[in-house]
Amino acid sequence: MAYLPRHVEGLRPWLDLVEQIVVVDSFSNDGTVDYLREHLRHLRVNFVSHPPGLYASWNHGIAQVTAPLTYIATVGDTITRAGIETLVQAANALACDVVVSKPDFVAPEGSALPDIPWPVDDIIATLGIAAPRRLHKLEALVFAAVHVNGALTGSCASCVYRTATLRLFPFPTEFGTVGDGAWGVMHAAEIAWGVVPGRCSIFLKHPPSVSDVDKRSYAQSRRMDEVLAATVLRWLASGAVTQRELETIGWLDLFQAVTRHTETKVLFDRRRSAAWPWWLNSAAWGERIRRQRARTRLAGVKAAALRRIADACESRTKPGFPA
Repeated sequence: MAYLPRHVEGLRPWLDLVEQIVVVDSFSNDGTVDYLREHLRHLRVNFVSHPPGLYASWNHGIAQVTAPLTYIATVGDTITRAGIETLVQAANALACDVVVSKPDFVAPEGSALPDIPWPVDDIIATLGIAAPRRLHKLEALVFAAVHVNGALTGSCASCVYRTATLRLFPFPTEFGTVGDGAWGVMHAAEIAWGVVPGRCSIFLKHPPSVSDVDKRSYAQSRRMDEVLAATVLRWLASGAVTQRELETIGWLDLFQAVTRHTETKVLFDRRRSAAWPWWLNSAAWGERIRRQRARTRLAGVKAAALRRIADACESRTKPGFPA
């Protein structure tokens, strides 16, 4: 409830562009539904209820959507009118299933916060994206692998999704509150990704409110590099990617580098979370050095994979490698 007034004000400048609004409530008892019924003015507003569980609730709401594109307006996060228009135009012009962008970060009281590096930053900087661009499916696969513990989507409130794609590939519910990150890993190479440079949205960093359902599912979730390995096998079986395409990007070297980086990061993060300051622990310094080496190797493997994709796209002569 604390974030709703600002949130609704952020929606009003562009609600005339919207075909419908779906409000999903997980049995709130703080007046949020009453506030929205009074202040969220639109010809088509549908209120639905769903038990606690972030992504199950999202999926339930998306199932009510009839519009071709969906924007997930997570409470507290806002986007400008020009921003939502740009994302929609990119989704249509580039025939994308999801279009991602980067938000600015603010504190609950409205003050600006330091920037937080996200996968979309790496995509924009590495590929030199200066205008809306559609990613090659193998580019999406490479970036999903390199950022396997992040989220290609960043904040869903800075993205636009094709509704049919979300119906076909709903958000997974077995990863706690990082289901959108897992969604990006699980579908990187079988959907069309668009990237828009520049910033048109705000991400509100506030204390988390996590349901018991999400806490349990996160605690029991698989490591993301394991999810990626199983996903690639599924893509091979379905034909979403071919063995030749995986060889083109040097998949075995890439996955080995991803796994090594993940392992070293887990070990170093464990040291950093210990009660004793990690910088006073020589073993922690060793873990940090190994993590940095793994990070450097991963960056090199990524660069080589992207060069091979660019070469293949330019030549268009490699058998089995689609445009």
